[in-house]
Amino acid sequence: MRTVHAAGLPIGDRFPPRIMGVLNVSDESPYDPSVHDDPEQAAAYVDEQLIDEGADIVDVGLESANKRFDVLTANEELDRLDAAIEAIESVSGDAVFSIETRYSEVADAALNRGFDMVNDVCGFADPEMPEVCREHDVAVCKMASPPDLARPGAVTDVDWTQARSPEWERQADYVDRVYEALKQNGLTDKTIVDPAFGGWSEEKTIEDDRETFRRLGEFRGLERPMLVSINRKNFLRHVADRSTEEALPVSLAATSMAVERGADVVRTHDVAETRDAALIGHEFGERDARWGTDPDAAIEETEARTD
Repeated sequence: MRTVHAAGLPIGDRFPPRIMGVLNVSDESPYDPSVHDDPEQAAAYVDEQLIDEGADIVDVGLESANKRFDVLTANEELDRLDAAIEAIESVSGDAVFSIETRYSEVADAALNRGFDMVNDVCGFADPEMPEVCREHDVAVCKMASPPDLARPGAVTDVDWTQARSPEWERQADYVDRVYEALKQNGLTDKTIVDPAFGGWSEEKTIEDDRETFRRLGEFRGLERPMLVSINRKNFLRHVADRSTEEALPVSLAATSMAVERGADVVRTHDVAETRDAALIGHEFGERDARWGTDPDAAIEETEARTD
């Protein structure tokens, strides 16, 4: 498993789990506390609610990826970039800044203006995205998605027969499709994979997310660090019959388990609490016993896929 460096921040097996906090400069985003279109307010939020609470990475969203909203064009995202740039330039704390986008031209502009890494919610559906990230030599989170810029995360009803055979298409389960989606258009040396938890399409079920979580260790077969975004997600709330507002305890329990199963980055709105849960998973989980802390020790990949 390779280590990925994001603006000097090492991410991988030999390092503590990294916490990614969220800032949205789009008023469509559903989580109100993270939404700030005023740069000064945004900077204060990042300093006080994210970095001071333990965020290593701040992910800045220019639009909501929620399937209920129309997708912005690249030019519309670029129109919002100035506010994001002004906000991060006003932050006093130290963090790695990630731009969330699906467009290579937006990523290129953001990286040229001070951002440190990319969070691609469409998983290299823009085939120029990996090359832009290579040219800038930056880390990039790649979320499992179909080759469609309008449909982030919607891997359930995509015809993958071009990548595999019709027989594979008939037999493949949901986790197989996620794994295949993460491989589309390749991986850069600094890719961090994201198996796309959440209701990204009408066809996706809670059981799909549950099975992905159960089999999280398989994604280590891609030999890249892994990001999970499970904060207050439906498949966790359903277990305990909790509302979104009541779902922090189930999110924290799942965070510790995710880190034990191989997650290296946890994206969250609840930074301080998630940091603590992730550290417990890292310190006491079987992952530590299996993979060890000795850099010269052999690593046993018992769950990772080999296909």
